Amino acid sequence: MAEDSEAESKKKFPRWGWVIVGVVVAVVVFGGIQAATPQAVIDIRQACKLPVADGRGDVAIGGFPRINERLQTTGKVVTAVVMVDFSDAPASMTPQEAFAKISGSSATFDEVSYGKLNYTFVPNYKWYRMSEPSSAYAPLNQSFKTHRNYVVEALTLADAETDFSKVDNFIVLANPDAEGLGIVGPAFTPIRGDGVTFDGKYLGNGATSAADLLGLGSIWLNHEITHTMGLADLYPYVEDSTSSMKGLRFTGEFSYMGLSSFDSASPGLLAWERWVLGWIEDDQIICMSSNSLVQTITALETTSGIKAVVVPIGRTKALVIESRRAIGIDKKMSKVGALIYLVDSSIESGQGPVQIFPQNPADQEYWLAPRSVGESISVEGITVTVTQADANSDTVKIER
Repeated sequence: MAEDSEAESKKKFPRWGWVIVGVVVAVVVFGGIQAATPQAVIDIRQACKLPVADGRGDVAIGGFPRINERLQTTGKVVTAVVMVDFSDAPASMTPQEAFAKISGSSATFDEVSYGKLNYTFVPNYKWYRMSEPSSAYAPLNQSFKTHRNYVVEALTLADAETDFSKVDNFIVLANPDAEGLGIVGPAFTPIRGDGVTFDGKYLGNGATSAADLLGLGSIWLNHEITHTMGLADLYPYVEDSTSSMKGLRFTGEFSYMGLSSFDSASPGLLAWERWVLGWIEDDQIICMSSNSLVQTITALETTSGIKAVVVPIGRTKALVIESRRAIGIDKKMSKVGALIYLVDSSIESGQGPVQIFPQNPADQEYWLAPRSVGESISVEGITVTVTQADANSDTVKIER
C-alpha cells in the first residue's frame, strides 16, 4: 500500500543531489563481447548504481547510497508489535490470533533476502484501547502529522509494558476487523529526524495496519516494512483510464512493491530492488559497458550466480535483465524466462519508477512478460534476445 503521506512536505526538501561518479575502465573486447579484469568490473559497476534522484526524501527506486534514515536490511532486525482496538471496533480475536496474520512475513523476508535478513518480532500480547473511535483516525495516511499522532498514542499506551530500547522498529497492529479505520495501512517513514522516541530509543521506521491486512495477509507487512528500508511503490497511485493495464500498467504482477499478494504470479522482489537492499552482492551484477554482451543469468529465486545484467542509459536510468523461475514465492508463474525492465531513479514512488515490458497489450497481468528462447525486445536502442535457457538460468545476447 502507499507509504506515509508526508510526501507533500518531502518534495520541498530533496535529500539527495546528483552523484557524479568518475569511472576508470580497463576493458578488453573480443569479437564485440565484453571481457573485463576484476578491477575493471568493480569500476564499471559504479555507472549502474543509480542515485536517489526523485526529490521525495523518504523512499526511492534509486539507492546508491540508500537513504540513510531507513531501516537496516541485513542481520537481525527486532520489531515491537503493539496491538490496539477501538470503542467502535473492540477486538473479537485474541492477540495471538491477530499476530498470526503478520508472523509469516519473517519467512518471506528470509526467502527474498537469501537469508541475509532475520526479521524478528517481539509481540506484546495485549489489546490497548485507543482514545477515539476507529473512524476518527481514518485514513491513517491523511497527513504525516495525524499519522505520527496515531503512532505516538499507540506506543504510549504500551510503553509501560514494552521495552522499546531493545527494538529497531515497530508495528502498530490494529484490530483487523476495524473497518472504520480504512483500508490503507501505511508505513511510517519520517525524514529529518521527525520520528518518535521511547525508552531513550529513536524510532524512525515502522508500520501501522488497517483493514487491508485482512485481504493481503502477512505480505502487507513485507510491503510496508520494505518501504521503511527505502524502496518505492511500483503500482500507480492514479489509474490511467486510457490504459488497458490500469492499476498494473507499470509492473504487472511482479514484485510485492507492485501487487502485494501471495496470489500474484511473481511477488518476489525484482533483482534491482534486492541489489539496492544489499541482498544481491555487487559481484552478482554485470554492468554492461560494451556494445555487445552474451551473458548467462541464474534464476533470481536461487542463491548463487549472476543475478542481473544492468545496462546504464543515463545518470538516472538503466535497463535491467534478470531470470525468473516458478520457485518458492514465485511458484505461480505461468511463464518463466528473462524479465526485462527500465529503472528510472528520477521518477517518484507511485509514478512508474520501474517499467516492465509485456509482449502483448492484452496481457494485463504481464504473465507472459518473461522472454523465452528466441524471443527478443528492443528498448531505448538496446536489443535483448534470449539465446539459451535451462531449468535455472537464461542466456541473453544484448546489443546496442
